[in-house]
Amino acid sequence: MGYTQAIEMANLLDLEQGIRWHLRHNHYPPVPSKMIPIAVEAIRFCQENRSGEIIRIFFVNQDFGWSVPAHVIVEAYHLEPWVG
Repeated sequence: MGYTQAIEMANLLDLEQGIRWHLRHNHYPPVPSKMIPIAVEAIRFCQENRSGEIIRIFFVNQDFGWSVPAHVIVEAYHLEPWVG
């Protein structure tokens, strides 16, 4: 059900609105809103065939975090409907 809804949201809403809805409603617990720009960046890299591009995700109020390829974020949050 979640994947079908994600496809619909990808077709009905602009990118950021669709991702916001998807991360809030198709995931339990909901993904924090601070991940929306990271998800959008990952989608754009994958759309440009740059899926191996590294994205930094910092922990709240910390100087450290993760370095993750864009395609890992797309796969982890089931963002494939926006990649095409």
